[in-house]
Amino acid sequence: MRPLIPATLAAATATAAIVLWITQEDAPPRPPEPDPCAERVFLEGEGVFSWGSVTRWRDGWLTAHHVVAEGRVTTGPSVETLAVLEATDFAFLTGSDPEADPASVPYPAGPVILEGFPARATARERLTGEVYAPDTVPPGLWIILDHPEPLVGGFSGGCVRDGKGRVVAVIMGASTMNLDGRPRHFARVIPIRAALSEVQGTPPTAPLALFGKPLPPPPRRPDPRTPLP
Repeated sequence: MRPLIPATLAAATATAAIVLWITQEDAPPRPPEPDPCAERVFLEGEGVFSWGSVTRWRDGWLTAHHVVAEGRVTTGPSVETLAVLEATDFAFLTGSDPEADPASVPYPAGPVILEGFPARATARERLTGEVYAPDTVPPGLWIILDHPEPLVGGFSGGCVRDGKGRVVAVIMGASTMNLDGRPRHFARVIPIRAALSEVQGTPPTAPLALFGKPLPPPPRRPDPRTPLP
């Protein structure tokens, strides 16, 4: 004879199944993945070729100046340089509007998502992080990454989204320092709002509210270049 299941246990099991079914039915759908905001570029220059990323912003493109400074884009979006901030390492490319109102672009704050293409990779990668502090050289801003590995060459020029999915900055470089007894990895980014202000004639400044934290060493630009055969 099969053992009888106590009524209380059977009732509890049935109730749990109903709750699980209701929870699954009533759970809000996962938000859709945001549209890509970075594209891969391959460049050929004087005796070298290299990889990088460009940021889709509104109707055009942005990138770090060093991405497009040493070569011509042969694969990826067809872009030309419209305006350059050499010291800031920022470039406005085809379709972007250097005269856009800086106040129309939010300043990066809180959690962010970085997107770009590691060198040679054909699939974009997204990393999460959080705004950490302004750099001592404005208008750079440091993002502390959640990722256990540093950024590699090819991410330069990629995009940064804020918590609302808005494109707010462009990736320029990377650095690492010990924090709380372990290595932490950082990305140095240029806020689009700051780049717009600078290209329109306002010298770059950094907000003072976040100063006082230890800062990473000067950023390195991971070298994605390879000599031509």
